[in-house]
Amino acid sequence: MSIISYIVWVIIYVGGIVGIYMIPSATIPVIGKFVFVGTWGAVMGFIYYSIFDRKARIAEENYRETLNDLSNSSPKTEYIPVVPSVSSEELKMITPAPVHNPFEGILPPGAMPAKEALEKAVVQSKPVFPMDAWGEFCKFVLKNRPFSEVVGTLEKALPQLFPNAAGVLYMYGGEQSELHKILSFGDYVISDDTIMPAECASFNSGEIVVTDFTSGKMSSGCTHLHHHPQGISLCSPIEGIEEHFGILTIQTDKLPENEDLEFWKAKVSIVASTFGLYVANQNLNIRFQQHSIRDPLTSLFNRRYMEESLRREIAAANRHGSPIGILMIYPDNVNQIEQEIGHHAVDQLLWELGQRLPGFIRTEDIPCFYDGCKFCIILPGADYKITRDRAEKIRYEISQLQISYGSAVLATTLSIGVSILPVHAIDSETLIYTAKASMRVAMENGGDRVVMADALLQA
Repeated sequence: MSIISYIVWVIIYVGGIVGIYMIPSATIPVIGKFVFVGTWGAVMGFIYYSIFDRKARIAEENYRETLNDLSNSSPKTEYIPVVPSVSSEELKMITPAPVHNPFEGILPPGAMPAKEALEKAVVQSKPVFPMDAWGEFCKFVLKNRPFSEVVGTLEKALPQLFPNAAGVLYMYGGEQSELHKILSFGDYVISDDTIMPAECASFNSGEIVVTDFTSGKMSSGCTHLHHHPQGISLCSPIEGIEEHFGILTIQTDKLPENEDLEFWKAKVSIVASTFGLYVANQNLNIRFQQHSIRDPLTSLFNRRYMEESLRREIAAANRHGSPIGILMIYPDNVNQIEQEIGHHAVDQLLWELGQRLPGFIRTEDIPCFYDGCKFCIILPGADYKITRDRAEKIRYEISQLQISYGSAVLATTLSIGVSILPVHAIDSETLIYTAKASMRVAMENGGDRVVMADALLQA
């Protein structure tokens, strides 16, 4: 199997895995995805084995046919009567003189026959794909190594893949409006460190764009190539599954004698496709990690993350002797909204609260969706007064909220329970329990109020 066939096989295999992870968990559960990955690996391995097995059988059959042809064409042995023995002296006399190369002594020193020179020229004219550098890069990709390590191996491989060339790899930064240089190679600069996507024609076309400066066939879209407008440049988009991550630009003043433009386009395509699949897989991993700690409805941290964070913050508070406040929040009008409008209206209300609660707290505070319809907010370093004032502000702001929902209006008040460490509790379990108990007291007293855990001691 050639290297291009192997790369295609790898892309198909990785594409199958990426594709199954893109399907929502509501359609195919996680266990189903793991079963598919195992089955997909077995099927692709069987296909890979079948191709090699078929080629081996064909080679074996050709070898046997060659042996049969040789055996059929060889002269048959003829037995003749034994002749008198010949002495060694007589044998020397009848032994024919050795045949010398007719060109020996004619060719100048260091020259070789035309046939040998032609065979050597054919070998040298074949394009060479640097497997060592490419194999190292693929190894890091398949092992899903960190982004910085993969980019480092790619930076080492590009000069060997594209000799006597220069290039830049652009990726999006924090915003999707600019492309920033991630790496560059070569002895000269071909483009700016930061470009706009519209400056490269490959961004809109989604295909490899060739700019031939020698023939004047310049692409009007690749305006970023203004530092070294010579030779030939190739721009390829770095893409995943319906996502655009960046651009790879390669420029050379002259293609190597044994390589043509189509071969370079194939190399650029292989590099861009492989790196694009790796970046898409990295994005999937990040999203999966975010989903594992985020509530899918409200986008706030989930209960598991809240409990882990609270234990971590309490350990830090005990070391530094600082307080921690916690708010347990329940929307009072949930049952009424569900009965009058429906469950989807409740989901809309919870989503709206999830979007607004982070705006009423500090950056270091941790807003979470606890369970049912309850919210929880951890306030590291907040004492009794700060926590109570923050709870009152949240209660007031939400009580003024009016949300349009079709022809209806969603509105609610809040019942908030407040507990402080170390005033009301000394560990995470007690802190959560006292906050929940205080919240129930607020609900039982009509809602729309903040109840401190002090009320539990008075009761």
